[in-house]
Amino acid sequence: MTRCGHFLRLLVIVCFAIPLFAQTTPDPRIQQLEQKLDELMRQAAALRQELDQLKGAAAPAPAPSDDLTQVDVVPSAPAVPAAAPTETAESAPPPSLTDVAPVNNAPNPGASKVFNPDTSVIGNFLGHAGQSNRFENGLPLTGLRPQGDPRDALNLDEAEVAFEAFVDPYAKAKFFFSGGPDGFEVEEGYASFVNLPYDFTARAGKFKADFGKVNTWHPHQRPWVDDPLVIHNFFGDEGLNGSGISLSKIFPNRFHTYVEGTVDVMNGNNSVFTRDKSSDLTYLGHLKAFRDLTENSNVEIGASYVTGKALMASADDSAGVSARRDVAGLDVTYRWKPLEQGLYRSLIARSEAYWGDSEHSSRMFGIYGSLDYQLGQRWFTGIRLDSSDAQPFVSIANGTAARVIDDATDRGVSATLTFWPSEFSQIRGQFRRTHYGFVDRTFNEILFQLQFAIGAHGAHTF
Repeated sequence: MTRCGHFLRLLVIVCFAIPLFAQTTPDPRIQQLEQKLDELMRQAAALRQELDQLKGAAAPAPAPSDDLTQVDVVPSAPAVPAAAPTETAESAPPPSLTDVAPVNNAPNPGASKVFNPDTSVIGNFLGHAGQSNRFENGLPLTGLRPQGDPRDALNLDEAEVAFEAFVDPYAKAKFFFSGGPDGFEVEEGYASFVNLPYDFTARAGKFKADFGKVNTWHPHQRPWVDDPLVIHNFFGDEGLNGSGISLSKIFPNRFHTYVEGTVDVMNGNNSVFTRDKSSDLTYLGHLKAFRDLTENSNVEIGASYVTGKALMASADDSAGVSARRDVAGLDVTYRWKPLEQGLYRSLIARSEAYWGDSEHSSRMFGIYGSLDYQLGQRWFTGIRLDSSDAQPFVSIANGTAARVIDDATDRGVSATLTFWPSEFSQIRGQFRRTHYGFVDRTFNEILFQLQFAIGAHGAHTF
């Protein structure tokens, strides 16, 4: 054989011998690679198992600080000193995605009332001593005046329940329910809209008409136990209120004066007026201006006018007829409250004058003036003078009208002393002397009042 043939045989033998030798003596490097591959496969299986577990529950989204569902990743175990690296690897495994725990945030007191309105209850407990006055109640437009009932010696005169809450970013709802010896009724219930174009605000529902100052107050806002005679004689026990709509606007000016105009349109059947047909409505306008005189004092002046149909007696007193009735009013309020002694000294002077005119009736005029002075941090005293013509016509239950004496004037004087144990209660005593012109009788009485409130009662209009 040639040298070339021997070389080819040797090459074939080597090619077949190498695999046989590899099978009998494996390379250590290949074994290490296989071990690392197996370790990677086990880690991949573990990760796949963890991912399958996480898919079973929704991953928590980032939450604000007041979210009770906020979660944080549990911090990893503290590092072991470098002196024992092998022990660190065995005792501190890397953190897992499933190692989470809830964070116990402090409870938010406001979270429980997000959908609950502000609720309050105000009780008005009254006492009476002195002469029995049967002419205070049964006022004009509510019944024949001389047939009224006197006050009880002790009586929970009224319990007012109030609910207030925002309906949405554009409206706020207010409800005031009044309960007393005569039953339970909606004193006010309306929605206020404060984000209207051109800086208008509006109300819709049942509300107290924006006529003067006292007519807009609830009983617990008064600095006296009773209402002035002018309110009783012109608008009755409940004042002027009814269902309708109201539109208000603030007028900017260069005189540094707050000027606001209001227009009310109410149903023709309300606490004072009586419609003859469905199109008979009651219209009211009110304009007020408020200005700071000094850093310690300010003054507010308002003008009001209302017109509507009311039940009047005919010329021969035989039947009731519907006639136009107009009432105009002017109110002035002066406040003094020094900055350095504001907690202990203050003074408020008020006065309102009403003029009334209607068909088949003589004109009416009424006025009151009051002065309230703060004696100390919790003590107040005041005096009030009243003079008002009596309503010459009154409505009765059968729909007709009866005439009482024309040109009769009622007069009164009152003095009050008030103690405030806290901002949630007040105790008041009032002495009043009243002369009723149409019966020419005078009554001396002492009135006692205890007011108490619970819950969050919103602030009333200043």
